[in-house]
Amino acid sequence: MNNSIHILDYTIIGVYLAGIFTLAFYSGKKSNKGDLVEEQYLAGKSLTIPESLFSIIATEVSALTFLGIPAFAFGKDYSFIQIYFGAVVGRLLIARVMLPAVYDKGITVYTVMAKFGDVNGQKAIAIFYTINKILAVGVRLFSGSILVAEFFNLNIYIAVGVICIITFFYTLIGGLKAVVRTDMVQMFLFIFGGLVAHYMIPEISQHSWSELMSYAHAQDKTSFLSFSNPMPFIIGVFGGILFDMATHGVDQDFVQRLTANKSIRGAKIAIISSSFISIFVGLLFLSIGSLLWSHYQMVPTPDLPNDKIFAHFITLYFPIGIKGLMVAGVLAATMSTLDSTINALSSCLYNDIFHHRSHSKSLIENYYRRDTLIITFVLMLIAFIAAQSDGLLMFGLRITSWTAGSLLAVFFGTTIFKFARLTFQNVVSAYLFGVIAVFLNTFIFELNWNFNVYFGFTLGLLGMYLTEKLFSTKGPA
Repeated sequence: MNNSIHILDYTIIGVYLAGIFTLAFYSGKKSNKGDLVEEQYLAGKSLTIPESLFSIIATEVSALTFLGIPAFAFGKDYSFIQIYFGAVVGRLLIARVMLPAVYDKGITVYTVMAKFGDVNGQKAIAIFYTINKILAVGVRLFSGSILVAEFFNLNIYIAVGVICIITFFYTLIGGLKAVVRTDMVQMFLFIFGGLVAHYMIPEISQHSWSELMSYAHAQDKTSFLSFSNPMPFIIGVFGGILFDMATHGVDQDFVQRLTANKSIRGAKIAIISSSFISIFVGLLFLSIGSLLWSHYQMVPTPDLPNDKIFAHFITLYFPIGIKGLMVAGVLAATMSTLDSTINALSSCLYNDIFHHRSHSKSLIENYYRRDTLIITFVLMLIAFIAAQSDGLLMFGLRITSWTAGSLLAVFFGTTIFKFARLTFQNVVSAYLFGVIAVFLNTFIFELNWNFNVYFGFTLGLLGMYLTEKLFSTKGPA
């Protein structure tokens, strides 16, 4: 679409990429000591509060935030922020109930669960998690490739491949410490990109920021709570509580940023603080959608899916240099999610799925390279499939909502309530009952999708309880 990419744009993107590789290399060199497994997957338990905090934000704020949340507000309103309000409660519960159960007790959260079960159960829960994570992040990878494809006038599949290759190589350099430190830089970059968009859209539209926002507000495009009908808001908030407990409390991608902190107190501060920053980031990008909507009420709207509106606007209207900055911001959002997923899934492969692997230094490094390559390749394939889809934000979230309740049920059943052991039968039962529950909610009861995690969690616990009673005469291990 864009035939006049300026050398300044290339320079900005090049400087960003060079900086990320340099930081990853430096961090990897600094952390390459002590127990290699712990260094690789828990950064030697050396993370500070800012490192844990900002890497959580960078990991959760993918390109779906940069492009998908503006698209949501462009097509609808601010109701998506309800989930973020629920996350405040969810992360308080993570800090108080879930984190003490896993901190300093194993490399992965599934290793901790296995202390109340057996090896087959550990493999099963790690495999289920891995499959779900690959599907969800594959969608986010595609979303982040949209602007890259628009900007460089590339086929979307080539854009996906380029991002995967870049992320693969710098993720190899230094383990979790390198991932976390590069994530911190990337978080500030994509937030800065969002702030720049707030300045540029009014400039291009030739209407002030307040005029554009006031017009959107007058047309009810900024609403997230109706006092005449508060139920959607209440449902969204309650949906966000359990959803966030599943994603941030039992997802190894996020848990490792907490268990790698120097202290449990630091981890608690990081997870609680992150909920408030998430609200700010959500509102920052929702309001970009409002600005774009108001602008396009005055000029013809391009015949594009909502997911591509912001990318199209950046490519067509943003000035030289700022375009490069915005592309770097999307790359930052995409790569910070991708590198975190690669490291988390690698830890699951090493510690949970193939836990009998050798602990020699050379073999650990070989395993990490091979696992990283395989995970990156599979994520790329999922992104190719997602290229055929529309409505990325909700699609990406609903993938997770179908199994998040089951994952949370397994954790609570084995580690908090301790009425069941982590066995193959119990894991399969929790997922089978949980997915059936979500199916009923979606196609039979036809209730709001925010109830998916509640249905999955409740029926998942029931399935584990019944299976434990049926297959075992022993109490939990």
